[in-house]
Amino acid sequence: NPVAGLRLQIEVAEARCLTVEEVTKLVQSAYKARSKHTRNYFPDFCLLGFYTGMRSGELLNLEWNRVNLVDRTVTLRAEDTKGKRKRLVALNGAAYEALLRLRRVAQDNFPETPWVFTHTRPRNKGERIQSVQKVWGTAVERAGIAWCTPHCLRHTHITEAVHAEGANLSDIARGVGHRNTKTTEGYIHVADDRLHNAVANLPTIVRV
Repeated sequence: NPVAGLRLQIEVAEARCLTVEEVTKLVQSAYKARSKHTRNYFPDFCLLGFYTGMRSGELLNLEWNRVNLVDRTVTLRAEDTKGKRKRLVALNGAAYEALLRLRRVAQDNFPETPWVFTHTRPRNKGERIQSVQKVWGTAVERAGIAWCTPHCLRHTHITEAVHAEGANLSDIARGVGHRNTKTTEGYIHVADDRLHNAVANLPTIVRV
């Protein structure tokens, strides 16, 4: 069944976890987009996906009135999320800077736009960006990384978060919208190479 096969391929791609090096290549590729209009938003879309763990739809539907640049948080209403549960997303320094850049783009082009991700391209100027599928595919190809989808940024965010020093699974689960920590715990086993890294730097015992 070709349709079922394609669906499985997409599911596998969405479940893929990128390495930090691949995310870096992706962002660098986004900055090299031919169109300045793409460069106005797409690199920061990638950065926010990685640093916040927000889904593509949550990012593209984000409105400025739910971004608090003072407290450095983003509010997602129940109707904005896949799980239909309200959540508060914290912004680290890099995510905050990304939103500041997007705010400057908005102020320079359409100060009254309610949308964080808004087209600057003349024929669509002021309209909400509804999809990144095309520019994503181009960036992934240019970066030379295996096919993946924007959802991989969320997987990568969670995987890096659960392996970070001092990680708190309850806080991570709350931030990404998992109903319980069991789902979050699953990401601890995503990258098997981390098991090797964990023992790679143990002290050497010299046999006499």
